[in-house]
Amino acid sequence: MSVYAKRESHVGSWVWGSVLGVAVISLLCGVGYYKLNHETLDKETLCPSNGAKGQYVVLIDNTSPFPFTQKAALAQRLKSMVLNDIPEGYLLSVFLLGEKFEQHEKPIFERCNPGQWSDRNQLTSTKKFVDKDFNERFAKPLDAVVRQISLDEHSKLSPIFQMLQLVGINGFDHANVKGDRKLIIYSDMLANMPDFSMYKGTPLNYPDFAKSPYGRNAQAPGLSGANVTINLLANEQQTPQTNRLGDFWAHYFEANGASVETIAAMEGL
Repeated sequence: MSVYAKRESHVGSWVWGSVLGVAVISLLCGVGYYKLNHETLDKETLCPSNGAKGQYVVLIDNTSPFPFTQKAALAQRLKSMVLNDIPEGYLLSVFLLGEKFEQHEKPIFERCNPGQWSDRNQLTSTKKFVDKDFNERFAKPLDAVVRQISLDEHSKLSPIFQMLQLVGINGFDHANVKGDRKLIIYSDMLANMPDFSMYKGTPLNYPDFAKSPYGRNAQAPGLSGANVTINLLANEQQTPQTNRLGDFWAHYFEANGASVETIAAMEGL
C-alpha cells in the first residue's frame, strides 16, 4: 500500500471518528437538556414540577335548590370546561358555597389538568398513559365530587362575601400561581346574612355598600388579578335580578382588583 493510500485511510478514520464523537456528544447534551427541562407531574396534585401554569377556581352555590334543568346545565358546562377550556398544567380548584362557610373553607377538589393526547408531543408520549392520567385521575374524580353535591339545599343564610374571601385566601393566594387567574361562579349572587341581606330589597348601590361597616369588612384582596365569569342562577325568593345586581358585582370585583368578563343568566326553569 502506498504512503498516500495509508494517509487517506487514516484521514477517513479520523473524519468518521470525529463525526461519531460529535453525534455522541450531541446525544448526551440532548438527553441532559431534556432531563433538565422536562416537566414531571406531581403524583398527588398532577401539577408540573415547575408549578401550575395558571389557575381556574369554580365556586358553586349550594344554598338554594338548583332547578332540574340548571343541574343539567351545570354538569354540561363543567364537562365542557374540563375538556375544552382549562389548559394543560393549569390548577383547578372547586369550592362550595354553603350556609356554614366555616365548613367550606377548603376546596372540595383541587388538581392540575395533566393534559390530553391532543395537547402532547406524540413522539415522546404514550396515548394510553396520557388518557389514563386525564380521565382516571382528573376528569372522572372531578365528576364524582360534583355529583355528591346535593344542589337541593334550602339554607337560611347565603354567605357569598365570606366565601369570596376564602376563595382568595385558600384558593388563589394559597396556590400562589403566577399565571392566569380565572374565577367561575354558579350562584344567584344574592347575599343573605344577619348583618346584610339582598333578600330584603336593599338598594344595590355599591359606593354606599363599600362605605358601610359590613362593606368595609367584605373586601377580598385575594381576588386581585382574576377574570370573573358569573353564571346567574334562578333564586328561590323570586327576588328580581336586574342590571343593578350586575352593576353591583362588577363594581365589587373591580374594587378588589378583579374584572368581570361575563354575567349571564343560566338556562333552566
